Amino acid sequence: MKYPFLLAALLLCSANLAARHSDTDTLLQPDTLSLRQSDALSAQKSDAPFVRPPYLRPGDTIGIVTPARKLKEKADTAKVRERFEEWGLKVKFGAHYADREQPYFAGTDARRAADLQAMIDDPGVKAVVSYQGGYGSVRLLPLLDLTPLREQPKWIVGFSDVTMLHMALGRLGVESLHATMPGKFRFGADEKPEAIVSDESLRSALFGRWTRIDAAAHPLNVSGTARGRLAGGNLSLLCSAIGTPEQPDFDTPTVLFIEEIGEQMYRLDRMMQQLERSGILAKCKAVLVGHFTDMLGQKHFGVWDPCDIIAAYVRPLGIPVVFGIPAGHEDPNVALYMGREVAVTVNDAGAKRRILTAGPPRRTFTPVRTLRRSLSAKNSRRRARACHIFTIFVRGGECAAAQALRRRAAGAANGMQIKTPYYVFS
Repeated sequence: MKYPFLLAALLLCSANLAARHSDTDTLLQPDTLSLRQSDALSAQKSDAPFVRPPYLRPGDTIGIVTPARKLKEKADTAKVRERFEEWGLKVKFGAHYADREQPYFAGTDARRAADLQAMIDDPGVKAVVSYQGGYGSVRLLPLLDLTPLREQPKWIVGFSDVTMLHMALGRLGVESLHATMPGKFRFGADEKPEAIVSDESLRSALFGRWTRIDAAAHPLNVSGTARGRLAGGNLSLLCSAIGTPEQPDFDTPTVLFIEEIGEQMYRLDRMMQQLERSGILAKCKAVLVGHFTDMLGQKHFGVWDPCDIIAAYVRPLGIPVVFGIPAGHEDPNVALYMGREVAVTVNDAGAKRRILTAGPPRRTFTPVRTLRRSLSAKNSRRRARACHIFTIFVRGGECAAAQALRRRAAGAANGMQIKTPYYVFS
């Protein structure tokens, strides 16, 4: 009779163990998902072709999510919707995009991740735009499955904190769009010409009309030519990704882009030390330096220009280096196709970053007269005048207003005379 009792005891123990394992699996479900995604990212072959999402067409729908910091109470989402609708796009906001219950984040990690995942999985959404940055996108990575974007690619749009998503997509082999965000849109009297350039570059990039950037000459530039896939973004986010599955694959030809805001000068030096000591800088084919905005601690560290710190690490590499790329935390913030193969040419006349495209050349932009007429009809005289300046850049012409705008936009050029157009569409 003792054997039936023994058998019953064993069955009872097995049931308890099964219950415990069931609870553990439930608790560790996010980690399990993270491992699946990490495996997918690690398994991505470095020589696998990158996937390019389809460019948008009038009538397409974009999804807007808030993956990081919560919106300000006075955020005018109605005007944001109106702007995208002026571009011929429909707008769909995430279910929790305006959550404000959390002290800092726009809802819990689970809710923010669910909003982003829903947009990724929705076949009717052709692009997913982050409303703003801040901090928090990295917390979503264990809860996301980005792999559907390999089969059904769509543009993931944003900058700053969104850099973490760009890097994850880069490891997956999907192009994305480093560009201004709705939280940076300006309206009415607050809308300056530089901000309009940022907005219009986002618009043209979404529709596939943005192919080239010409940067003014800079005394710290290093001449040369190079080719590689564009990677990087916000410098602190890049450094935080070193040693993680999201670290860009620098073993393949890579053109590195960096920008930053509000960092102490000694921290900038420390981050450049990290890039150098990790071996990343030595693997880059070229380095593009964007805006370094509102940097701190110049007097304390004894260096006033952040470009001087960066130059000390990148100029000895013997690769092309471009300072003054108009992208980052100030306007103009022009769009960059992350993961796109680019050709960089730097000479005494300036620097060119050309995005390589396949097939016949596209039209440069909306016809100038049409663009000017449409914007003049719907916006203030101030916006129409600013747009006129923008179209001058498109056409490659010059005028006194355009020169003044270009000088303001080229803050990193240290007041030097600029002789070449700052942005060119081709």
